[in-house]
Amino acid sequence: MGSSLWWLTTALSSGSTRRREVIDLRACMKVFPIFCLAVAVFVHAASGAEAATVAKHRLVVLTDIENEPDDTESMVRLLLYSDVIDLQGLIATTSVHLKQTVAPDSIRAVIRAYDQARPNLVLHDPAYPTTEALLSLVSQGLPEYGMAAVGDGKDSAGSEWIIRTLKSADERPLWISVWGGPNTLAQALFKLRATESPAELKRLVAKLRVYTISDQDDSGPWIRQNFPD
Repeated sequence: MGSSLWWLTTALSSGSTRRREVIDLRACMKVFPIFCLAVAVFVHAASGAEAATVAKHRLVVLTDIENEPDDTESMVRLLLYSDVIDLQGLIATTSVHLKQTVAPDSIRAVIRAYDQARPNLVLHDPAYPTTEALLSLVSQGLPEYGMAAVGDGKDSAGSEWIIRTLKSADERPLWISVWGGPNTLAQALFKLRATESPAELKRLVAKLRVYTISDQDDSGPWIRQNFPD
C-alpha cells in the first residue's frame, strides 16, 4: 500500500491530475465504471447552458481493500474523480480473498494522503471534496465471509449506511461499485425486504445500479436470484 500512497502524494505535484498509466488490469476493471460516470458528466456539461445544473452521479463503493494492492490503487484513482462524482459511501468489506477481516483504516490512509495532494487538485477544480467530508463517508461491513454475514441480526454499519443512502430524499440512481464481496449490499437488501412494503421495496431497488467485479463471495448469486430486477 505504501507505494500507492507515494504515487498519490508525489506524482500529482507535476500538475496532471488525470493522465496516469494503469498498471493493474483488475484495478482498471474497477475504475472503468467510475471513469464512465465521470465521462457522462463531462459530456453532459459540454452541451452548453445547462452545464451549471448538471447532477453528479451518486456512488457507494464496497471494497476488500488490503486483500492485495489493487484496491488501494483503485481508491487512489477514484479520489482523482471525486470532483465530478457524488461519493456517498466508502465501505470496507470482505471477499473470497479476505474472509475474516475488513480494513476501513486503509481507506482512511488513502484519504489522508489525498489531503496532502488536495491543495494541488483544487487548482484544477475547486469542487474536490474536503478531506473531512471524505473521511465521514468511511464505513464497514461485518468481518465475515459471504452469506454468513446475511440474515437476522447481521446488520452492520455498512449495510445500514446503504439503507439510509438509498432511502434519502434523492431520486437520482444510486450506483454501487463492488470491488470485493457484495454481502454488505445483500444484508441491506435482506433487511429492506423484511421491513418495507412490497411497493416501497420495489421503488428502492429500482434506484440501484450495481457493478460487481466477478462473484467474490456467495452473496452475489443470492442477490441476483432474490432481486432479479
